[in-house]
Amino acid sequence: MNLVFLCYKVKHYIRHMKYSILFILSFFIFSCDDPSLEDPNSGIDEVIEPIQDLRQLSSIQVAFNTPINITRDINFIYNGLDLLSGIMETGNLNQSTTANYSNGNKLENLIIEEAVVPAVNVNVAYGNDDSVQAISTVELSYIDMAGVTHHKTLYIDPQNRFNRVVTTETDLSGVTSQVEELRLEYSQNFNVLRIEEIANDGFTITGYSDFTYNFNNNPFTDMNDIIRLFMFDEFVPYSRYLPATRLDYDLSTGTAILERSIDYQYVLDSEGYPVSRELSVTEGIMTTSYFEFFNYR
Repeated sequence: MNLVFLCYKVKHYIRHMKYSILFILSFFIFSCDDPSLEDPNSGIDEVIEPIQDLRQLSSIQVAFNTPINITRDINFIYNGLDLLSGIMETGNLNQSTTANYSNGNKLENLIIEEAVVPAVNVNVAYGNDDSVQAISTVELSYIDMAGVTHHKTLYIDPQNRFNRVVTTETDLSGVTSQVEELRLEYSQNFNVLRIEEIANDGFTITGYSDFTYNFNNNPFTDMNDIIRLFMFDEFVPYSRYLPATRLDYDLSTGTAILERSIDYQYVLDSEGYPVSRELSVTEGIMTTSYFEFFNYR
């Protein structure tokens, strides 16, 4: 996927995650519903916490190896309706994004601009399930500089969460191929327990990521729709809390092989919101540290 249409990827930070605008967009189109709606027979023993009003982020800084080595500075701009209208990023990547909304405050498109690269326009369309009078899918698409059309279909479950994401590409000759399918499993507390990577046959699991959580007020949850646009996959912003651990496994050989582990250590403010967190990312025998700082309006 073209770099202009990706949130910047710290290569040493994350090996398999793509900071795709289209994928990340799915994180913030939907808000959490009443957790009591969760299937009582799910078998997950978890205390359900009430959802509090959350604050909006004003900026995030990301540092590599040491807290003072800032490599990314992301600033969020809001309009008079408290909708995110712009994102300005400097550091390893200089990029700006403008969000446009309909009169009903639905996101219509995103315009991403980066230095000398032509602007990219992301179109957003919504599919309705007439039987329940609700949005059942969200379709996102854009054309890259090579003329390839990138398309994502986000499937929404009855509790207003996306639980399946299918990515396809259509080349210049009109041939469409599936690039990726992800399926998400949630706990009764609206935390993502597992993300599965599915093969093109629609059922074979080729890899998965498992998550654990400790209490914190996730600054990305229930915020302005577009706020999650540039929140990278490693933030897991679509979960109720930010994660405590993440384990990524490869299943392509038929045996689960641990490829990467991430341990998250948080500093919380008096209301339980993260002020900062340190990530220890281990791949093989190598462990690397990253630091993230959260600032609020």
